[in-house]
Amino acid sequence: MDRMKSNNKLRRRFRGPRLPADPLSLTLTEAASRQVDAAIDAFDRGKFDVAVTLAGAAEGMIEREGHHLFAGLRDNPRAKERFAKQKDWINVLNREFYWLKHGGDDEMEIACFDAAMMIARALSKLEAQDWTPKMDEFRVWFLKNLDQV
Repeated sequence: MDRMKSNNKLRRRFRGPRLPADPLSLTLTEAASRQVDAAIDAFDRGKFDVAVTLAGAAEGMIEREGHHLFAGLRDNPRAKERFAKQKDWINVLNREFYWLKHGGDDEMEIACFDAAMMIARALSKLEAQDWTPKMDEFRVWFLKNLDQV
């Protein structure tokens, strides 16, 4: 359940980091991995908008040669049959992410599937040695529940 909508008053008060706070020094891979882990946490709590935003940002950070999920979706021959321009298909694939980033319509429905796919796309950009245990657990859950998501 989303704690923001809960009537439960057990919410922890914001205290901020301990000050003075040291800056955080990260590689691109570390930053993307942290974002994917945070996206999985948000997804687990039903915060699909937060999950899409974090996973989409992580996916965009990592350049990867070879196969990854977005490339497979983007280059799908069936999509080429349905869309005259590849850009139109890419807009469909990124619809929720673009809306969260740039706005547009007054409302958007973000489904569990949309968030799960964005996380899977981000994971496919990371090398296996950079995966965390949380990412491995998400992968197992995703494959087990793909037909229901």
